[in-house]
Amino acid sequence: MISFVHGANVAIAHLQHEAALARPWTESARQAGRPFVVTDPNPPITYSDLYNAIGTLSVHPFRIIKVPPVLMLLLSHAVEIYTELPFKYPLLRRVLPELRGDIKHLKPGIFSICTHLIASDDEIRKSTSQGGLGYTGVLTTLEGMTLEILEWNREHVDDVKVKKTYTTSVSLAENIQKLWAVRSNSGRNLVPSW
Repeated sequence: MISFVHGANVAIAHLQHEAALARPWTESARQAGRPFVVTDPNPPITYSDLYNAIGTLSVHPFRIIKVPPVLMLLLSHAVEIYTELPFKYPLLRRVLPELRGDIKHLKPGIFSICTHLIASDDEIRKSTSQGGLGYTGVLTTLEGMTLEILEWNREHVDDVKVKKTYTTSVSLAENIQKLWAVRSNSGRNLVPSW
């Protein structure tokens, strides 16, 4: 489980913080110089929720390669020992090449922050009179992820040979509005007969 935050929610919280600080000092003193934690307005989700969204909506093939966590933890210890050896034994700097790419970041300390990271935004949700900002997020994590996947699909539409067809609730609503407009212009009875 992990708490995520979409950039739109961060922007809203930032603007609410600025608005609170723009008030007279007597009213804004409780928010001045205070950091706030911002999260999406939903309970923490799991990575499998994100993988399901990607697998369902992406026009690209998607598969998950599950690697045993113990293997990754052991590898991270080996990487850490390898990167520290040249500092303990300076003669090894000539022999051991420096690690490049993402593997150089694979350290045991990363596992503690990547396992379950759950944040609480209770303080920022309080009203301004209680020292908060009255924050309420506008996008849930899965809504934000869906928008990112759809944007990725639009940017990489030429890369795909086989496309999936899907309809978002927004495009479905737009199609219904268009059909409704055509039907109302044709003079048909708009009251459903059920």
